[in-house]
Formats: sequence, C-alpha cells, structure tokens
Amino acid sequence: MISLHEFSLTLNKPFSTSFGTLTSRTGFLLKLSHSEVGIGESTPLHGWTESLTSCRAALISAKKDTLLGSPPETILESLVNTPSARHGFSLSILDDLSHSKGIPLYQYLGADYVNSIPVNIPIGDSSLTSTVNQCMAAINSGAKSLKIKIGKRPLKEDLKRLSAVRIAVGPDVELRADVNGAWSLRQAQKAITKLEQIDLDYLEQPLSMHDLEGHATLRNSSINIALDESLISNSLTDIHKMGAADFIILKPMVLGGIDHSYALAKEARSLNIEPIITTTIDTVVARTAAIHLAASLAPIKACGLATAHLLKSDISADPSTLKGGNLTVPQSPGNGVFVDWSSI
Repeated sequence: MISLHEFSLTLNKPFSTSFGTLTSRTGFLLKLSHSEVGIGESTPLHGWTESLTSCRAALISAKKDTLLGSPPETILESLVNTPSARHGFSLSILDDLSHSKGIPLYQYLGADYVNSIPVNIPIGDSSLTSTVNQCMAAINSGAKSLKIKIGKRPLKEDLKRLSAVRIAVGPDVELRADVNGAWSLRQAQKAITKLEQIDLDYLEQPLSMHDLEGHATLRNSSINIALDESLISNSLTDIHKMGAADFIILKPMVLGGIDHSYALAKEARSLNIEPIITTTIDTVVARTAAIHLAASLAPIKACGLATAHLLKSDISADPSTLKGGNLTVPQSPGNGVFVDWSSI
C-alpha cells in the first residue's frame, strides 16, 4: 500500500528563465506503508511533465493497484505517460530496496564509494548588475561552476550579461549558459560568434526542442551544445544520429525516474555524449536521489543539483552538504532522507 501526502513549497524568490518563472513547487510525497523507508517524490513541472491534476490521478490509481495486488513492474508500466508520478513510485521502490540491502542508493545502482560530486550554481534571469552580484556571491562561497539563464532578454543584453560575468569571475570559473529553447537558428549563430570569446563550457538548449538539425549545425562551431528539453520530444538515438549534442541534460523528474535516467546516462556515454544530472528544483527527497544518480555515474562533470537554497523551506533535513563547489554524497542506507510523516 502507498501513503500519499501533498505539499507546496515557496521559493525564496522567483526563479526566471525564458521558459517561465517559478515561485513555488507543489507535488506529492509517497511512502510504501509497510516500512518507514521507501519514500518517493512526485513534483510535476508545467511544460515538462504531466500536470499536477494528472499526477495526482495517476498516483491515486497506483495506490489502488497496490491494494489490488498488482506487481510493481505493472504499476510502473502504467505510469509511463506520467513521468513525475512514475518518478515518485520508482524512487520509493529504490529507496526500499537499497535500504534493505544496507547500502546507499548510489551503490545499489552499481557504483563504488563516492564522497562528493561537483555541482554548478544556477543563476536565474536578472539584470546585469544582479547577475554579476549573484555570480560573485556564489564564487565567494566556493563555487567553481555557474549556469546562467539567458534567452528571456534581447540577445545583445544577454551577451553583455555573460561578458560581464566572465570579466568578474575570471578565466578559471566554468561558465555555462542555458537558453531554454528561446532562440532562432539565426540568433544562435549570431550569438555564438560572441560566445566563443567568453569561453563557455557549453551552450544549453539554444533552439526549440524539435530542431535537432539546427543544433547539429551549431555544433560546427567551437562551442559545445547541451540538449535538455529536446529529450521530451526526441529519443537519445535520434539526437545521436543527427549529431545534435555534446552533452545531454538528464532531469529524473521529467524522465520518469532515477532508473530511467540511469539507463539513459549509460546509453549516452556509449554514444560519446556526456550526461549532466539536474533537478527541477525539487524537495530534498528527489534532490538527494539525483545526487545518488550523479554519484553512480562518477566521475562526472558539474551537475545542476545545488538548488536547496532556492527553497524557503523543505520537507526534511538535508543529508548533503555543499562545500567548495561539491555536494557530499549521503552514505546511509537507501536515499538517506528521513521524513517525519507525523509532522507534515
């Protein structure tokens, strides 16, 4: 049987991208009721996953199916079209299984000991001065990699923002820019001539999720291309065949779970496309699971998992610590997150 709890968490301040602005995160915690572990999270994101209403309906249906004795494999298959719901159910199973083995989730996925993973710090859309100030604050706190949201403002303004950040942080900081599909091919080509001087680690999703041919064209430049939204409407095989990406951004909540994301990451590496793990600004439950996923793939480039500070409050204590541009990997059994269900 599954226990469900709906929650809503407010962000410290709106997080703006060309894709939209987030002010809160609403979703569901679920637990396999026969134990105190087996905890999962389903937090849908508009435009990326199913709606909150559809997620709720899918989880209620899954709960009924467990009461009827349906095997987990059958329930997971029924949730394939509701990725955030599937994420929650599959994570609850993984947490339970790895906890029963007495090993952390990342080791259950097959990795050896990993102490920490590198992360980038996300910087939302804001004015030039605010962007530089946020970046400098992150660097002064130990960050070594930054990802800046662009594409919402005129191209000229975004290029000035990125140039100002590079000058402020110096040449040794890893700098990434995420357009969230806001540019046309012509805009992207114009931008790249300028971006080559800024020394970006990669340019993320500059074009529409459907435009694999355009992304392949952009890869003829010296700037690496990372795809994110494109995985919503294209298979990894199609992305590889078109030669559209150097990196692939994997969001477990969008892709239907840690298990699906792990399989995609392994497939990507076999195709010489490097995976980067990120969250969708989730609670500590899903965020920690994504840390375990990244650890299971170590060594790995900086991932987008340092998002705890974006939430005003959280479901439970965070078992991971951010220090010197790295997040520690929890070493307790399972996902490593304890939720006091009596207090939520």
